[in-house]
Amino acid sequence: MTQGEQECIPCSQAGQKMSRQEAETLLRDVPGWELSVDGNAILRNLKFRNFKQALECVNRIGVLAEEQKHHPDIVLGWGYVRLTLQTHSIGGLHANDFILAGKINNIL
Repeated sequence: MTQGEQECIPCSQAGQKMSRQEAETLLRDVPGWELSVDGNAILRNLKFRNFKQALECVNRIGVLAEEQKHHPDIVLGWGYVRLTLQTHSIGGLHANDFILAGKINNIL
């Protein structure tokens, strides 16, 4: 089952963030995403022809994030969207981040 086919599960604050090595392994399953320098987040930059297309993309991602109860940090501008995924409650990456990244890839 691919990352995009799984569902996000509630994560407790007691959960442990994944290691850089674990993150690098899961990153292979979500093309277009990259690991942050500190290894605590995954990032994706998207380009569009105009603001309207970028906004429509953000709206689709917002609906998906609400369904999954897992929310990316989103920067929206004219012709671009920047996404950052991390699990804030554990201060790093969790499997949910990669699941949501896969689901985002599926709707792009």
